[in-house]
Amino acid sequence: MLELVLTVVNLVIFAVCFTVGTAKAAAARSDRDTTLRITASVLLCASMVYLLSSPAVYRAVGALTGSPSLPSLLVSSAILLCVGHAHLLTLLWHPRRRTPDALHRQVIVWAPMYGLAIAAMVVLFWTADLTGPARPLSFATSYAHVPAAFAFEMVYLAALVAGIIATVRQCRGPDGVIALPERPELSDSLRLFAVAVALDFAYVVCTAAAVITAACGSHSLDFLASAGSVASSTSALVASYGLAKPALAAREAERADHAALLDLWETVTEATAGTERPQMTLWNRRYALSDLLAEILDGAHSLRPWMSPAPAQAVQALAETHPGGSKLDPPDLKALQTAATIRYARQRRDVARQLGLPTPIDTPAAASVEKTPPTLARARQVLIAKKLSDPLVAQALNRMS
Repeated sequence: MLELVLTVVNLVIFAVCFTVGTAKAAAARSDRDTTLRITASVLLCASMVYLLSSPAVYRAVGALTGSPSLPSLLVSSAILLCVGHAHLLTLLWHPRRRTPDALHRQVIVWAPMYGLAIAAMVVLFWTADLTGPARPLSFATSYAHVPAAFAFEMVYLAALVAGIIATVRQCRGPDGVIALPERPELSDSLRLFAVAVALDFAYVVCTAAAVITAACGSHSLDFLASAGSVASSTSALVASYGLAKPALAAREAERADHAALLDLWETVTEATAGTERPQMTLWNRRYALSDLLAEILDGAHSLRPWMSPAPAQAVQALAETHPGGSKLDPPDLKALQTAATIRYARQRRDVARQLGLPTPIDTPAAASVEKTPPTLARARQVLIAKKLSDPLVAQALNRMS
């Protein structure tokens, strides 16, 4: 019964890590960011840990390969690779150590440690000649009496401790990755990441105590190995959530911005009977905002013949006399003026269409057009969209009517 429960739990964790890792890997295909690729790799590696740790899968792999305990070697090696990935991520995130020279020095120091540890584990595992039955829940303690198997566990745990301490140290301190100055929005995710790595230390302490006691001939602390596995599983979930949190927040922001921009799209677009509102779905998320922004800019350009500097001047005058108007930030004031200009142009175009009037000649003086860098275009258009229904805009338009 216990094996069935653990199989289900581990497969759920596998599904979570694999799903998030696959999503990151898909994003990394178009975004050649090294950090994103390593994040995808560590999540996929972690998913394999929990897939192979599932008792049913563990036994199946052991039976298929003819080596009942082989999954333990694969899982331990994969866990070390996960810690190595996490260590490398903190190096890339670190304000000082992510420079090419500093990063190169760190890789030269640490890569051999992980490589030699895994190589030693492979040699010790095959030297132990573990031909006994599969022990998916108690491999470490069941074979602790075998010298090579005991040495295997000690090398594995020692390398794990070294990697964990180095990774957590990278996260702490006034210049640690948690204090990343240019990305304050990542601080919560980085804290979760550090907590997840620290939980692996609990796994090491529990497993080491159980193995050493079992090697001495007593199995009274075998339960600690199970407690360590719980800490390790919790670590995987916390790490997955921490690494996924920025992406989830970005998706939520995209949905909110898309919803806000629809109001602006409806204002600048000359809808016809067959015109459909742009939709953001799970499959077109990457392009939906870009397409919507392009349509908004095209629609705003089509309104230029009916634009006038008068609405912006009216907003400026009202802002100077409106309570709190002097506290308006320049971007807010510019957005209010642009929103009023667009709404006024839309009204004039609608009246012209109803009366059958020709399109006015678009002159450079019709309305000022502010050039926005492409990286800021989305934020600016969202701000304008949110100002369309601002009372100050409505007052400015009423004053002109």
